[in-house]
Amino acid sequence: MATREDDVQPEFRRLGNAPPLHKIVQQEIRNYILKQGLRPGDPLKPESELARLFGVSRNSVREAVKALESTGVLETRRGSGVYVCHFSFTPLLDHLSYGLMQDHRALRELVALRKTLEAGLVADAMRAMSPTSVAALRENLDTMRRLAEQGEGFPEQDRQFHQLLFRDLDNGMLLRLFDQFWLAFHAVAPPPRGRTPMDAYHGHAAILDAILSGDPDRARAAIQDHYIGIESKLTENSPTETPPAETTTESG
Repeated sequence: MATREDDVQPEFRRLGNAPPLHKIVQQEIRNYILKQGLRPGDPLKPESELARLFGVSRNSVREAVKALESTGVLETRRGSGVYVCHFSFTPLLDHLSYGLMQDHRALRELVALRKTLEAGLVADAMRAMSPTSVAALRENLDTMRRLAEQGEGFPEQDRQFHQLLFRDLDNGMLLRLFDQFWLAFHAVAPPPRGRTPMDAYHGHAAILDAILSGDPDRARAAIQDHYIGIESKLTENSPTETPPAETTTESG
């Protein structure tokens, strides 16, 4: 008699009581998802079946499932069960923002990483950049200038600017990563001292001018100069300082 594919039991080691058990069960659940070829939206087996499969208690499985929910691997639908999630950077952002608030050095390192990635990829971005993206960057920069002339910050335009620079590389993972870095930084970065919206506008304008010049070295230098200004402000603000209130927000 033929056996249904769903009834075929994958080979897992029985875990016993090796500590820390909940972490081992988390990894086994990940392995189970991969071995079974489960996709986002697919249901996971009930806790009782997973407990029997792994040779552990239902409490150990329940604890592991809760941990995997917090990292965006699984989701529990009340009255329905546990399901595999679509991949998302949201849990990463939640943990990253918290970590940056606890560690000022990590905030500086995040900015250095953004600078390195953008400077390293700008030549590829220049080769791929379409006239449509160039027009969008010009329009974005015009909006920055108008806001800066009124003494206003432009966080959304800043965020869009960095997305537009690299969107024609057609790398969705890269764009999401850059965006999460941007969001994490702006969630916890201290207010800048002595840097106006017009200063931030000029930094972005220099990047676009360099890109339109067709010189990759000049574009890399413009990006590095832009981030050096941000890094210097982070260095000036120690973790224990409470900077004076300002009406503008640093753009990165």
